Amino acid sequence: MFKSFRLVRMVKLGNFREQLITAIASVPIVYIPHYDVAYIEEVLREIFFSNKELLLFEDEVSETSVCRYDEAFELTDIKTNQVLNAEFADKDAKLRNVLSSFIFNGDIDENYFPFDEMKQNPKKILLLSNVADNLSSPVIQAQLQDFFIRYHSGKYEKRTMTIIIAGVEPINTLPPIIERLSTIIEIPTPTEAEIRSYIEENYDVATHYSKQIAGREEEIKSNLVKTLQGLQRIEIQQIIDSTLCKTGGKISELSVKYALEEKKQIVKKSGIIDVVDTNVYLNQIGGLSKLIQEVKNKSVIFKNLNAAQQNDIPLPKGVLIIGMPGCGKSMIAKAIANEFEVSLLRLDVNRLMGQYVGQSEANLRRALETAEAAHPCVLWIDEIEKAFAGTESGHNDIIVRLMGHFLTWMQERKTAVYIVATANDVMKPELMRKGRFDEVFFVDFPSEKDSEAILSKKLEKYRKNENYDLSEITKDKEAEIAKEFRKNSCKVFSGAEIEFAVHKTIEKAFIDYFNKQSQSNTKDKIGKGDIKIKVKDLIDTIVEMRKSVLSSQLNKKDDGKETPVQRIAKLKDQFTSAS
Repeated sequence: MFKSFRLVRMVKLGNFREQLITAIASVPIVYIPHYDVAYIEEVLREIFFSNKELLLFEDEVSETSVCRYDEAFELTDIKTNQVLNAEFADKDAKLRNVLSSFIFNGDIDENYFPFDEMKQNPKKILLLSNVADNLSSPVIQAQLQDFFIRYHSGKYEKRTMTIIIAGVEPINTLPPIIERLSTIIEIPTPTEAEIRSYIEENYDVATHYSKQIAGREEEIKSNLVKTLQGLQRIEIQQIIDSTLCKTGGKISELSVKYALEEKKQIVKKSGIIDVVDTNVYLNQIGGLSKLIQEVKNKSVIFKNLNAAQQNDIPLPKGVLIIGMPGCGKSMIAKAIANEFEVSLLRLDVNRLMGQYVGQSEANLRRALETAEAAHPCVLWIDEIEKAFAGTESGHNDIIVRLMGHFLTWMQERKTAVYIVATANDVMKPELMRKGRFDEVFFVDFPSEKDSEAILSKKLEKYRKNENYDLSEITKDKEAEIAKEFRKNSCKVFSGAEIEFAVHKTIEKAFIDYFNKQSQSNTKDKIGKGDIKIKVKDLIDTIVEMRKSVLSSQLNKKDDGKETPVQRIAKLKDQFTSAS
């Protein structure tokens, strides 16, 4: 029997390394749900061979004591990549023999096991990769269970042997026995400091900056670090290599732009999360003053995450916006991402529900992992009530599990993912109670003051176009027009309908102008102030729309049942008004 190696001291090596060292010293089977096997090998080499300062165990580990088995690359020692085993036609037979040698540690009948080298040099660490299919074999499951029992019954000295399994499959998709036997270790995404070191390793700061950014090198580098946050090491390296090719090996403004575009493509691979490009800003939103102020306050923290964390300021959780349809909930979600200066991800709740057992939960888990991988970001969950409302078709148990997983993730996440959840209807109280979000806001149909603010914002871009003449619509007249939006309390215009009224009025004036041009047989281009917009034009449009506005339709009772507006209105006093 080989000499034991025991833990002498713990060195701060980063979260993953620390967990792996602890696992090697204390558990028999580890599962790492990740595809970057090369990084796992790198960490093992660093622990045992590469850096003498990181020597953690009393006895020196021989070159062939730490090895990797991969169906494609045979059995190799991790330090030299030397192939150790003979060929077998049956892939299961190869893995069975490798496991047998490891479990029995060289104490085995020569006729039973043909790997002479492994018998002479018993293994201490065995890394298995790309073996998900093999794990379904009852024989291999029995071998792993036997190893687990032997380990805990003291068959190995000082608990010195560990099997590490690496794969992209979530642990709950593996055979139940493997899930129960394994200790899970996650590989976190690189820190800002690690990303910065990757960038600096790939660029020569003295000669490889574009001349156009002279004096702004540190700013560009910081923006590049921020863009690459949340990605895995391989993804970061791929993006750096790609941007180098596109920019001729120099860091420039385009480096950040190209990196962001490639990051978006990585996020889109999930199929459930969309990356939304937005040109909406807070100053374009009329009304909702309290909600806008909340966003501005949180943006201070989000733009200074490092300083906030160093001073024990908790990460902003997000905001839940409940209220009437068409009143700016989606618009505010888009504006928040721009205010925070981060990407906007949209979770499509309709894509969550799967037809197979466990598929819905797996979809949600993958979506949330994707959002965390893209941090810092804003995660917009539109119409969240559809995902967690429950149904009458036997899916309530799925809804309960989905909501439980989502609430747990909200509570425990450590990454800068700011949730903007919007809802058009009553929701389960577990989601609406304060503490899940930083704040829950209620968005009502706009007041007269808010209607005036929205109208002014929507007219603003037409005032900037010199071809339109809006001189008649003064501030006083805007207030007069705004009253028309609330002339009948049952027919109040939503923000979206106010915007539509403006657009429809402008469109009509545009068409009338060219019709007159056609009748006069002139083909002159539009000149300064040629298209005149009058107060009467807007009021006529409002009167025409009044019968069909959303509030009028939603307030109609159907067989005495409560309407959506009535249900939503009951929430008004429970939550903070957004205006």
